[in-house]
Amino acid sequence: MLINKISQAMQGELRKVDGARKPGSSEPAAKAAAGDRLELSKNGAMERDIRGEMQIIAARVKAEPDIREDKVFEARVRVEHGFYNTGDFIDKLASKLATSFA
Repeated sequence: MLINKISQAMQGELRKVDGARKPGSSEPAAKAAAGDRLELSKNGAMERDIRGEMQIIAARVKAEPDIREDKVFEARVRVEHGFYNTGDFIDKLASKLATSFA
């Protein structure tokens, strides 16, 4: 029957393709022996470096405590001593707000 002949021919071709992908085949070994290389463009290398730096920064941030006790203590002392109620502080704050919205 014609269908069986086509089916058998296709199975043979599929075996060839499948055999080329298997680890024991000679083609991938020949490529490995030829010494495949990867070269990145300048932009690709820069992106790789930036990603590495971002991972380092993210790890450092993650290692920091969520609440910085020293800053909380400093703010509490300033509130208790009225630092934030002085004219100098209010003028500086108003100036910074004005420049940030300008």
